[in-house]
Amino acid sequence: MKRQIILFVIVSFIFASCGNTGKKDVSSKSEIAGNGEKVEFAALIANPDNYVGKSISVDGKVVHVCTETGKKMFLVGDNPDIRLFVAAGENISKFPMELLGSEITVEGTITKVGAAQANPEKAMGEIKEGEMKMGKDSCSTETALAAQTSMADIRMMYKSHTVK
Repeated sequence: MKRQIILFVIVSFIFASCGNTGKKDVSSKSEIAGNGEKVEFAALIANPDNYVGKSISVDGKVVHVCTETGKKMFLVGDNPDIRLFVAAGENISKFPMELLGSEITVEGTITKVGAAQANPEKAMGEIKEGEMKMGKDSCSTETALAAQTSMADIRMMYKSHTVK
């Protein structure tokens, strides 16, 4: 009888521990927290002003991670010519280079910057909290971002991400 109980406990323990890798599902955690409204990339492009000041989550492909500072990345949706500028917030010191080319869901707060800061040709690059320096040392992706009309003045302040 004791052998059966011990065997049952051991088997139960093995089944309970199987499949538990210790990894947490970040996406379901953020949905539970309810901090970010899920927004389609196309909806954000169509009406970016509707989301300014709001915490949202959006899916996209990482097309650029800054190699100099690591504190900015760019996402695209279906149209690769329209990019969303994502700036590293307080939750991350720099974005991992491994994100380049990945499909991710990123959560953050949408902000709108002034025309001078949205255009790196004109900006001399004062760094304010949560904004990236954009001046003569701007990368080619920032220049392409400034050339687009719909999202040039929109930034997302990063909170978290999940790789798909």
